[in-house]
Amino acid sequence: MDNRTKKIVKDVLSLPTAPYHEGVVSNFIRDFADKRNIPVKSDPYGNLVARYRKGNGVKPVALAAHMDHPGFEVISGNGRTGTAQWFGARDPIHFPGSRIIINSNGFEVPGRTTSSLREDNTFDFVANRTIQVVDSAFGYWNLTPVEINGDRISTKAADNLASCAAILATLDRLYRSEVNANLWGVFTRAEEVGFMGAGGIVEAGTVPKHVPIIVLETSLALQGAEVGNGPVIRVGDRTSVFDPRIEFNIHALAQELERNKRGFRYQRQLMSGGSCEATLYVLYGMAVGALAFPLGGCYHNIGKRKPAEECISAADTVGMIELCTAIAMNPPSGDPRTALRKRFERSFKTRRSKLQDC
Repeated sequence: MDNRTKKIVKDVLSLPTAPYHEGVVSNFIRDFADKRNIPVKSDPYGNLVARYRKGNGVKPVALAAHMDHPGFEVISGNGRTGTAQWFGARDPIHFPGSRIIINSNGFEVPGRTTSSLREDNTFDFVANRTIQVVDSAFGYWNLTPVEINGDRISTKAADNLASCAAILATLDRLYRSEVNANLWGVFTRAEEVGFMGAGGIVEAGTVPKHVPIIVLETSLALQGAEVGNGPVIRVGDRTSVFDPRIEFNIHALAQELERNKRGFRYQRQLMSGGSCEATLYVLYGMAVGALAFPLGGCYHNIGKRKPAEECISAADTVGMIELCTAIAMNPPSGDPRTALRKRFERSFKTRRSKLQDC
């Protein structure tokens, strides 16, 4: 991983985020794009589209990732103590006693949980010092923001800030190389509470149906989708499978990269560790594909005794950016299966008489 990519990855993975509280990530994306003269628009639900466009008649493609990670919202407070509500995946065994960070008006205040998790996902906490601003305060587990050690990237929120970083790095590559492309970088909110931001994308028509959308995620590593063996072409998730036309196109690009790009590897798998926004887009008739980082460490920070970091591979990250760049420069169009279909038809015509004679 070169230093430029490493900086993007470290900067993004260090950002604070939680469902409904993606503002710091959103502001970073706006600033990142503005420095590269890439326009950014927000839809009515706070989802962002950063669009790189160069060349005439270039077909569009969207790369999408959500900006949140499981965390909590402070709902009341008095001095150093307060009550919060957790959003997204969590393990009740981490309540009470686990270390947290409360983000209040841009300041990070360490603390810990002091009660069990209630049925409504609320819990009590104590902070190391007075919480100055309770309104809009949010938080997350107090874990290493990001650490890169060899090929291992350990972080508080690989899901899904790693995918946001990959899209931004792709936009940066396009900008610096000035290649012809029409890439929509789509960044959604509140995925961890049921694809709420993606629902806003559908409801507002933020991404038109003629634009293929490739959803980037991190997903629990499994056999055939292992950390360090390359980015995964995700043919489906726990709930559904995605558009075979899009998958066929991405697979062809990955095969070409593997032949021509030294060190590039990829994997192809149905990632059943969870469901992702691609499933929602499928339900509404959008042309959808997906890519995934195999995720090691503790998915959603759910450690056996205490919250712990998620882990991804630096090599997988570089491979993901390579594949995303190839997709931007060679967007899915038409039905790439036509050539294979014609090949089968020619073969069938030469052999069908054998079926009829026997």
